[in-house]
Amino acid sequence: MTSGEGERFIFVGGAPRSGTTLVQNMLDMHPAIAGGPEFLHLTKILALRDSLKKKVANGRIDAFCSAADVDRAVRGMIEALLLPLADREGRRLLSEKTPANCLVFEPLMELFPRARCVFVLRDPRAIVASMLEVGRRGRAMGLSPRPYTRSLRAAVAHVESCFHAGFAAEKAAPDRVLAVEYAALVTDPAAETRRICAFLGLPWSPEMRIPASRSHIGEKAITVNDRNLWYDAQSFRRDPDPSGIDRWRSRLTPYQAALIGASFAGMEPLDRFGYDLQDALTPGGRALEAAYRGLERGRAGLQRALRSERLLALLGSGPLLG
Repeated sequence: MTSGEGERFIFVGGAPRSGTTLVQNMLDMHPAIAGGPEFLHLTKILALRDSLKKKVANGRIDAFCSAADVDRAVRGMIEALLLPLADREGRRLLSEKTPANCLVFEPLMELFPRARCVFVLRDPRAIVASMLEVGRRGRAMGLSPRPYTRSLRAAVAHVESCFHAGFAAEKAAPDRVLAVEYAALVTDPAAETRRICAFLGLPWSPEMRIPASRSHIGEKAITVNDRNLWYDAQSFRRDPDPSGIDRWRSRLTPYQAALIGASFAGMEPLDRFGYDLQDALTPGGRALEAAYRGLERGRAGLQRALRSERLLALLGSGPLLG
């Protein structure tokens, strides 16, 4: 069964480590929703769609297809790849959860006018602390972790991108994008799952509060197949638990926490969640934060200069520095 205009799709996204897996498992508990493993490739498919439509517009491939043809083909491919899982599970709706989905909520809604999106977010200090922990664990395992887990700066930049894209989609289509905040979800799962069901036009299912009560299709892919880097079986199979809301305080130095807070303090859509980021830095801390940003700008300038020097050396010019 196809989705037509996307009425069978729920797209879940948010910054990595924001609670998207918990939300997916809770959705998978609903008798009308199949929540599978992370598909991972929607951003790439939509990038291809964008490239093809640009080539159509500039006349490079318009002999083959129109922009409408591209959309029809991409829509059909996504339906053909994702919906059979819901059909096999006997569920009407398919929830595709990949954190990076939040970066493409808007094109997904353009492609599927009746699809719904769930934007999961969390205190950015908690997200960054967890991302850095994954990076440390990956290096200890001899793996090459994702770039955004390797440094505070990279983690903050990635979370900023996810937040900006998610909030932009929510502003553009508030009736089709629901923001779900992690602390609220784990503190009062009954109220939040009722709100999610109301948004999806579904009756509430109390089983959504206890996702650890049964297995989920996505477990093997994110645990065993990913070498337990992001989750092990125990952390994957869990019910909402508010005890970890402030765990970031023991994982970050005060200065790290202040830097992260300062990076997000001006993000107005976050104000409604009460994260208390505005006063994250003391006057002395603000001076350090300004110095840190100056150092980062200097580092970027030096990297550009070094790249230029290497380029000039390749072209046979003399050294630029030294």
